Formats: sequence, C-alpha cells, structure tokens
Amino acid sequence: MRTPTVHSRLLLAFLGALALSSPALAQDEDEDAPYAYPDEEEEDAPRKLPRRSDPTADFERLSDEEEGDFEKMYRLDDPNTGLAGEVILGAMLLSSSKGAFAETGLGLGLRFTWEYGRILDSEPLREALWADVRWMMAGLSDGTDLVAGRNRIHYFTVAPAYEFTFGAAQAFGVFGQVGGGMALQSSTLSIGANETSVKGLKPLFQYGVGFRGRPRLSDRLALSFRVELTRFRRGYMNDTFIGGSLGTAF
Repeated sequence: MRTPTVHSRLLLAFLGALALSSPALAQDEDEDAPYAYPDEEEEDAPRKLPRRSDPTADFERLSDEEEGDFEKMYRLDDPNTGLAGEVILGAMLLSSSKGAFAETGLGLGLRFTWEYGRILDSEPLREALWADVRWMMAGLSDGTDLVAGRNRIHYFTVAPAYEFTFGAAQAFGVFGQVGGGMALQSSTLSIGANETSVKGLKPLFQYGVGFRGRPRLSDRLALSFRVELTRFRRGYMNDTFIGGSLGTAF
C-alpha cells in the first residue's frame, strides 16, 4: 500500500518541476533573442528619398530677395557707353524763292549721338532709343560779277529717335526721328564793292527716316554710319537733306 503513495508523491514532484521550469524557459528565450538597435529598425523601415527641387526655384528666390544685385547679362555682352560722333555729308534741297521745286546745295555737318536707352533697365529699349545733337550747314550762291547773292543756313537741332534693330548683335536698324531746334540764316547781297548782310533766327522742326549701322570693330569700338532722308521746316519753308554720315561709336 506504500507503493501508490510513493508514486503519487513522485507525480506531484514532477508536475511541480514542470511548473517551475516554464517561466525559466520563457525568460531564456527572451534573453537569447537579438537586441534590436534603433539604427537597425530605421534601416529595415522604407526610406524616403529627399524631394528634388526645381533648379530655377533658388535663383528666382534669390533674385526676388536681392533684386538689383544681379548684373544684367546684356550689359556684359555690350560694354559700350552708347556715344557716337559722325561727319555728315549729302545734298540739301533748299526751298526755292524762284518758284522752282528746290535749289540744290551741299549739306555738311557734325552729329553726336547718345543711346540714352542704355540707362533704362530694359533690353528691348536699350538699342531702340537714342537722340542726336546735330549741326549742319547748307548754302547757295547766285548772280553776276556786278550783282551777287550768297545765302548760308545753319541748322542746330536735338532729335530723339526710335530704331527697329535686327541682326545677330542688333548692329543694324531702321529708324524714325522727330526733333526741333533753331535755324540761323545769313544772306549777303553784293553790288560792286558794297555788301549788305541780313541775319535771322527761326524755329526749326525736324523729322525723317533712315538706316543705321554700328558693326563692331573691337570690344569697345564700333563703326557708325547712317543713310537718311531728313526734312527741316523753318517757318513756311521746307529743306530736304538726302545723304549719310560716317564715324565711330564707343
């Protein structure tokens, strides 16, 4: 009868050992598991690539924040000052007091040009706007050895112009011009050894069209030339100049 008691005790001891060994085994499995480091977790997670930005966005932002600090490229392409000087030569068709269509004389003078469009912050107007300061002279002589008359007219004008340029370097163009000034007229009548002179000053209105060229000779020097048809209205008389000019621009 003692045998069943012994077996009962052994069974209870075996069950108790199993109950105590389960938590230990669970703890050992947790201790043996590899520790997950933060870097490893981030590597396992899907990576997000940085957003690619617009390559022009930074330039636009900087140009808006620092407007005026960027130098325009067209100023670097053409470093000229926009000044030019030319000698004018051609035919002057003067209003005739004899009732004829015109009396032809020689017209000559000097002209200085300033491209004032360069001071504006606009590339199209940079080459299109300019103005002339002009002096011209024309004259006629007629008569006999006994009685002769000489007439000289000096034209002083300031005239802005607008030019439509073309060509790779915008070096050529057609233009229209309107301006004003004064005309100084000097007339001399000679009768034998006696001379009588009369001088007068009249307001002057100038307008015309033409073709203008400025092919570059070097980085800061260009050849400047012009072919033009220009009219000068002084009082009720109209004088027409057909000719050209040649000089340099820098």
